[in-house]
Amino acid sequence: MSTPRALRLAAAFVKRRPVWCSWQVTRRCASYCMFCDHRLEGADEELDLAGCARVAEELASVGALVVSLTGGEPFLRADLPEIVGIVAARHYPLLTTHGWLVTPAKARAVWTVGLEGATVRLHDARAERHDAAGGLAGAHARALEAAGIFAAERTRPGQRVTVKVSVSSADGLDGLDDLLRASAGLGASVIVEPGFPLGGKEPGLSARLLALKRRHRNLRSSAGYLSRFDEALTSGIGGCQAARAFVNVDHRGRVSKCVEFQGEADRVGDLTREPWADVAPRLRGVSAANACRSCWYASRGEVEGLYSARGLVSALPALVRS
Repeated sequence: MSTPRALRLAAAFVKRRPVWCSWQVTRRCASYCMFCDHRLEGADEELDLAGCARVAEELASVGALVVSLTGGEPFLRADLPEIVGIVAARHYPLLTTHGWLVTPAKARAVWTVGLEGATVRLHDARAERHDAAGGLAGAHARALEAAGIFAAERTRPGQRVTVKVSVSSADGLDGLDDLLRASAGLGASVIVEPGFPLGGKEPGLSARLLALKRRHRNLRSSAGYLSRFDEALTSGIGGCQAARAFVNVDHRGRVSKCVEFQGEADRVGDLTREPWADVAPRLRGVSAANACRSCWYASRGEVEGLYSARGLVSALPALVRS
């Protein structure tokens, strides 16, 4: 972790500014997920590299952020390595993909320009369930192949490869043991998160997930995060720090409190047209009124864990190692 960026990230945390940004660099996707229509979208409204540089520069006025580049499918952008490089100059870029388009050359290209971590997303630990949800036969196998490619093409030891899998019920635990073993063999960690929206779902997962964590060193979700799964699934978790600890930027540079709220009424600014200084007060207003309990995404839970004394102390070893 380079010292100037690390100090700027720490400063953002101490000043209670956002430390995490989810940025959809495209809405296009190659999957056929039954719950999504992004694959029907075109590239005509995506930011060009100059627009991406403007967004990264405005975010830098907050500090050095952890910037998660998502989609859609980011690898549908031919200029993805350039975008990663732009972000890496000021921030800590991460990347989430479904893995279908990953090749050794593409993985090497994004690692080389400064990618800090790559995540391959699974709808379910079981191959048949994941393939059905994504509408692509063999998608589960391709996702794990992509994780292996990312691990093999890393250019420095600190770059992390993760498989993220949805778990919202006891049924969703089936196959997780096998996935953890397979991922370990590939050199990848695993994190779990429930789907969106939450509420009214079955409890009883926290203890089983914590038992899995004790058996598998590569289950990277923190114990604090896993311990609140039951609460999240049954009633949701209050105190959401969206618009305070983390923000969302869409494919056009428009800012909202989080990825699940991107409608016209949810947007508080456009970083291609106005400075962060103008957007920040609107975000603070959204944060003050935020009563949402609808998600327990890994990014939310782990970032919010830092805002307690216990969570910060438990996270320090990982932050120092990175």
